[in-house]
Amino acid sequence: MILYLNDYLDHACGDNITPAIVAAVDALQEGDTLCLGGGRRELFFEGAFIKQYYISNNDYGKKPIAFPLIGKKNVTIDGEGADLIFHGELLPFVIDDSSNVTIKNLSIDYACPIYAQSEVVESDRYKTVLRFDGKDFFCRVENDRFCFYNEEDDWEHPVEKCLTLEFEKSTGAPTSKTPPYFPYCGEPRDHGFLRNMYRDVMLEQLGDNLIAMHGSGIVHTPGNYLIMTHCTREYPGIFINESKNVTLSDITLHHTLAMGIIAQLTDTITLERVRAVLRKGTSRVLSVNADATHFVNCRGKITMRGCKFVSMMDDACNIHGIYNLYNRRESEDTLILGFGHHQQRGIQIYRPGDRVAIIDSNTNETIATRRVVSAVLRTPDEVELRVDGTVAAPGEHWVVENLSTAPDVHIVDCESGNNRPRGFLISSAGKVLVEKCRFYNMNQGIQLGGEMKDWYESGAVTDVTIRDNDFDNSAYAGGAAIVVKPHLRAEVPNGYFHGRVVIENNRFVQSGKRMMIADLTQELVFRGNTFRFEPRYPDKGSYGDSGVKITNCGKIDFEDAKIIE
Repeated sequence: MILYLNDYLDHACGDNITPAIVAAVDALQEGDTLCLGGGRRELFFEGAFIKQYYISNNDYGKKPIAFPLIGKKNVTIDGEGADLIFHGELLPFVIDDSSNVTIKNLSIDYACPIYAQSEVVESDRYKTVLRFDGKDFFCRVENDRFCFYNEEDDWEHPVEKCLTLEFEKSTGAPTSKTPPYFPYCGEPRDHGFLRNMYRDVMLEQLGDNLIAMHGSGIVHTPGNYLIMTHCTREYPGIFINESKNVTLSDITLHHTLAMGIIAQLTDTITLERVRAVLRKGTSRVLSVNADATHFVNCRGKITMRGCKFVSMMDDACNIHGIYNLYNRRESEDTLILGFGHHQQRGIQIYRPGDRVAIIDSNTNETIATRRVVSAVLRTPDEVELRVDGTVAAPGEHWVVENLSTAPDVHIVDCESGNNRPRGFLISSAGKVLVEKCRFYNMNQGIQLGGEMKDWYESGAVTDVTIRDNDFDNSAYAGGAAIVVKPHLRAEVPNGYFHGRVVIENNRFVQSGKRMMIADLTQELVFRGNTFRFEPRYPDKGSYGDSGVKITNCGKIDFEDAKIIE
């Protein structure tokens, strides 16, 4: 059955069609399609569906939701070219406890972007003067803090810190000359593992939307833009939770308040021609406030075809699991687990029958593997995990990984760049293929990681092929175009973390020869690749004559990249 949004517009409140959408979505039955009718549609907080969620790598809370696709089967949302314009703090789409859901043919944007964009008027190592345009972007000094606001959409964010990055006015890309950092104007405190990114500053109001920032020690280029993301990660564009067979196609993300798309605990997801891009004709230089896409403890297969992710404040894609902290043993077969990062709390990643590993993160040694009998989230900070055998009491820094949440990944004909900091981060033990893509990120285009120390993002890859891609000045701000290296608590030079990684028939264009860093990989193949020098960016150096840095790896099949003049 086809439902038409226009038939529900009697629920709308003036220009606000949020109540009409909530009513139409509620009416969707199995097999139905909701057609939005195209055109520009205005959506406000009033009339939204409210539900509380823990969203990995984002922030917990009650979410006002425009499209609450909860408990749905075999349904489609067809925007028919709809341009969805959101006002204020509102989460556009939630797909939860649903299967065979398709969303297609629409764009997501916000009338008033919830980030700050200013022009650098003058700058030296002691003071930087910033001008906000007073049209889309507003800022004042309030109680010695930044206060970003927008009267049209009736919000303000007084903050003591914000993630800041300089973008070149001429290219719209992050500059390679200055690092991202947090200007901080609060009381002295420990900033944790990100402490090196913080700069203590003092603020001075010079005029309407004209502010001087004293003391950062960073010299910016007058005329360039300084971008500041100041809102919390509470409202991604599309949130997918505990669902199966989800397809997103022909969707454009012009702006979202947190991540563009975040999926967790979901089996089989396909993205076709999904784009995070700037709206044509806009003066904005930022699209998505954080990662364009993010996948956590998913299963089945993740497929991306023909996608484009540019101008974000974070990565194009991150695929990983969660390492839970093994806090204590309650009985011989029952573990009590915690969370290493506050944006993982409240998420229960285990299912009966799942295979789990207990790992000593000091040595990367697997202590035991077991099958899950039951798993219960006792509190948002504690998981009770019962397994099919006895387990040892935990040692210092032991973690638990779910080995059954390891989706296959196929990324083809995609593009990412002009963003901070990286392209695709992939940590999945499934079969991974990245092909025919283009990368022009300020840092690495592809990273095969795994992280047991700060973010606690698992895990090791076992079978990865990276082929026929273009790395077009990828890592122009430093580092390597491809990084195959976990971030572990301690060095483990006598063992391996990753399995087999093949890098073949790729084209590297860089100002310095920095194609790959590889560490702790059991089998590494690098062949059939080409390299061309391109002086467009400052030379950040080279990794010897070969352009690669390989340490602590096992079987190596290496062939020098062919130099193209």
